[in-house]
Amino acid sequence: MTEFPVSDGTIEKMTCEHERVFLEFLDWQEKRWIITFENVLGVKSVGAIGAEISEMYVMDVTSLSQELLLIDSSEVGLNYCFTCARECNIVLIIVASGYTVEKCD
Repeated sequence: MTEFPVSDGTIEKMTCEHERVFLEFLDWQEKRWIITFENVLGVKSVGAIGAEISEMYVMDVTSLSQELLLIDSSEVGLNYCFTCARECNIVLIIVASGYTVEKCD
């Protein structure tokens, strides 16, 4: 897998299809990446499109994962959190089984 520099970039676009979310990410070197999240259970976005991202990390529990447990406690996923560089707030949470990254040429 190609190393993905998730810090210091911008979320340019987000699209969804059945159980998948695609993020188009532009890193600080102006390289474009497509991040594909698989088996997506939920997405929570607050100003994520166009936001400058400082990091992506996995959390055990988020407000979104708590809501999803109320709907179906048998479904479990990882909480991928994206933090805004300016305010240090979480602007995007994706609960999914995993992700892959592809560099666009």
